[in-house]
Amino acid sequence: MDERRFIFLAVVALALVAALALAARGRETVQTSETRRYMPPAPKRAAGTSTPLTYTLHLGCESADLKSKYPKFFSGEYRDIVEARLVFHNYDVVNQRGEGSFFEWDEGLVMKDDNLQPGDLKTFTVTTNKINYEYGFALKNKDGDILYEIGENGVSPLEGDCVYGFGKYRNRVITTDWKRATDLGFIDITFGQCSANCMPGDPSNPWDWPAEAKKQGSQMMKKYPPKGLNGQFIMYGENKGGICTMNLHTQRGTCDDILTHFDPRPKDNQFITDNQRCKRWQGQYETMPWKKTDMGSTLENDNTRWKFTFQYHKDGLNILLNEKFYHKYKWSIQDGGYNTVSYIQIEFLQDKHHRQGVKWADPESSEPSRSGTHGCTLLALMPPRTPLGAAAFDEP
Repeated sequence: MDERRFIFLAVVALALVAALALAARGRETVQTSETRRYMPPAPKRAAGTSTPLTYTLHLGCESADLKSKYPKFFSGEYRDIVEARLVFHNYDVVNQRGEGSFFEWDEGLVMKDDNLQPGDLKTFTVTTNKINYEYGFALKNKDGDILYEIGENGVSPLEGDCVYGFGKYRNRVITTDWKRATDLGFIDITFGQCSANCMPGDPSNPWDWPAEAKKQGSQMMKKYPPKGLNGQFIMYGENKGGICTMNLHTQRGTCDDILTHFDPRPKDNQFITDNQRCKRWQGQYETMPWKKTDMGSTLENDNTRWKFTFQYHKDGLNILLNEKFYHKYKWSIQDGGYNTVSYIQIEFLQDKHHRQGVKWADPESSEPSRSGTHGCTLLALMPPRTPLGAAAFDEP
């Protein structure tokens, strides 16, 4: 009798524990719907001893809720954001406990304000091996306000399946994030989210991106074009509704010069290029044939899609047409070339390059009464990457 009673009480106790566990799990689900509640793997190496990783913070695709709560950070072209830092809390692999900075801004790693990448309104990068466990990102605006993406549950805007819950806190963890990366050695992050980047679609097929995303990418590119060796961007469109020229501008003294003038003239069956200094063309004049199979008819508008890729090299500007080499425009010996681009202009003058069916008066042009509506769009490209070899990679 005593044995049966003991078994009965044990079963009741187990049922009660299971019920309490289920209730607790339900409460956790409501509080942090996607936060991982189990402990991530501890690091294998002390901070500073693993292979350095390049962290890229992509800004421009934050949630509508986050933008509405913090308009001093996420408005317009994000000019109010003046600094970004990678904040962290490392792990002592010997004593098996946390150590050092507890996500303090002052101890955070300063990130470099870098060239735009597809879909971004602002981009920051840093390469380091000083992180071996918990981390996240923080921003500072021009007024000195600091915004963290990580922190207490209910306060932190960070959401998604990359988030780990440590008690009431939510953080990213590098011992799992390095495995999520597309390119070994490169960590791509969007502020407050688990998506890797801000691209709304396939960057190899930008024609099908949402209209607002295409407009945003082009507007930012004209003002803040890529700079530096191996920087690259695309100019894409369709053979209808307008054509465009492209001018890569540079500031030399008081002159607003043109490093490269890229000028499609379909009715002349050619492209031309040139270089302008203080409003004088330098005679660096070259012509290339219009390729009807790639660009469309020279007589009528059609639906041919085309894409030019512009790449900065030491000796000049490499130009690809639909992924195939098209032309190299050599920098002048006086030019800094790839390091001196200040802005891009893609409007064209209607009285010089008239095309049937093209509207006049482009409001974005500096000469709207003479300019035609441009039929192309700009988009920054990811800089070339060389993923690390797995054999030479020491994980955190």
